[in-house]
Amino acid sequence: MPVKSLLEALKYPEVAFDEFFMSRIKEYGDEVALIENTNEGKQLTFRQLYKQIQLCGRFIQKQGINKGDVVGLIIPNCLEYVVALVGVISCGAVVSPCNPLYKEGEMHRIFNITEPKMLIVSDKIINLVKRVVEHNPNVQKIIVMGESDEFETWDKVMAVNEEQLGKKVIVYCKNNCFFPIIHVYLVDLDRNFKIIPKEDLAILPYSGGTTGMPKCVMHTHFSLIAALLSSWYRQGFGYKRGDTFYNERPMFHNGGFLLVLRALQGGLRVVMDRDFDVERVFVTIQKYKVNHFLMIPPILLEMSQTELHKKYDTSSWKSSLTTAASIPASIVKVVKERFKINIVPGYGMTECAPISFNFQAETFPESVGSIWVNVEVMIVDQNTGKELKSGETGEILVKAPQMTKGYYRNKEATEQTINKDGFLHTGDIGLIKNDMLYVVGRLKEVIKYKTFQVPPAEIENILLGHPGVGDAGVVGIPDQLCGELPKALVVRKLPSVNSDELLELVKGELVDYKQLRGGIQFVDKIPKSKVGKIDRIKLKKMATQ
Repeated sequence: MPVKSLLEALKYPEVAFDEFFMSRIKEYGDEVALIENTNEGKQLTFRQLYKQIQLCGRFIQKQGINKGDVVGLIIPNCLEYVVALVGVISCGAVVSPCNPLYKEGEMHRIFNITEPKMLIVSDKIINLVKRVVEHNPNVQKIIVMGESDEFETWDKVMAVNEEQLGKKVIVYCKNNCFFPIIHVYLVDLDRNFKIIPKEDLAILPYSGGTTGMPKCVMHTHFSLIAALLSSWYRQGFGYKRGDTFYNERPMFHNGGFLLVLRALQGGLRVVMDRDFDVERVFVTIQKYKVNHFLMIPPILLEMSQTELHKKYDTSSWKSSLTTAASIPASIVKVVKERFKINIVPGYGMTECAPISFNFQAETFPESVGSIWVNVEVMIVDQNTGKELKSGETGEILVKAPQMTKGYYRNKEATEQTINKDGFLHTGDIGLIKNDMLYVVGRLKEVIKYKTFQVPPAEIENILLGHPGVGDAGVVGIPDQLCGELPKALVVRKLPSVNSDELLELVKGELVDYKQLRGGIQFVDKIPKSKVGKIDRIKLKKMATQ
């Protein structure tokens, strides 16, 4: 039998995500909601955020964007990201967050899947986006964040559409759900559509899944609300209204938008940054009295080694969530003692987060935690699919309200990932012991570089396009700082092919975190199974010898 959470089950409100979110932030009024760390003095109160979301939604709907249409969001971290994300969802449309650092080919592949009708784009990449759009005729409208003489700009759109707020909508949630009544004030949107929370999509983040090329993860209004409220439950993190949360995680990533939305719905102010720099973090903690932020393993490692913190007052810092599967417990302990903070290891994935939290890290330092509220976990033999007993090691399967509906326009991948009983294959190897979950390895092909997912097939396809390459396989090799580094094993077709030209080829086609930092190794043959698939276990052994 699947192992269920020992926590008392929660019932989440079955309403549209924007109605839930707006009802939460409305009560915080003139308290500061968002601060932009890269733009001195730029901030929004909750009241201003509420109004701007409404104005954004009103404008988008007037552009002919209807329920189920996809809107691409291709901007760096900024205050407007939250406005645009929730504004799009308020129209019944679906947000497709895209990495603004993607190269042309990567963006083209994403657009081919989602077929967005509208794009909100940074002015820094508008020329690249224009080239991509030439091959994607579905795009009807482009809004530029920044300056543009060719397209409408965000600032102008928001200024022109600022009008009197409209009618009141009251949504009741029965049956003892987490929030019994939701009151929402909406601008004069044409609410001629009805959201079915467990069916209708809200957001399409990207994931490598367990294998193959990047896929769009379908999250419904309900699964998004469940993700926020389940991670807010029981507040072992010590979050409370008025606290300050620092975010440098990219908002196109699950670890960015989920944690920021969670903080905002709980009345925390969020300091938004665009990338990580250890000294800037300390400056920010001191300046804004930061209480909480996410530390991925490379940040934890740097925090354990730096001496820069001695120059700054970090006493406001209370807690950090971390993805602890690939970081030694000894490093977590060093950071915890050095800064006198509470570090909570957790486990989740784009397809389902959270799965577990470890509030007993002192007793179970190697565990990713106890199975979280409303989550079911099953450990199965990765070859036979047979359920295993407690303490036995196998693939981790999960089921939870915050779980994806599947992969957008990819029935085959969905059926491979979610079984007939509704359990999701995580691709991770682990076990349950003393009611605690442990992750001990990974079955799935996808490489984890600094928590970013790098699908080997994407790099392999580029290498195989080189006329001098006969075959190629890519795997992740262990790295203490980054988790894994992508490394390619290549069979030459032409003896003149060298590593430098192949590295340059990948550099020109893929975003920075997908680069072959593990290097290139030339081999005589790529090991494959009888059906022609790359044998990643043998390949990794070759790469690490």
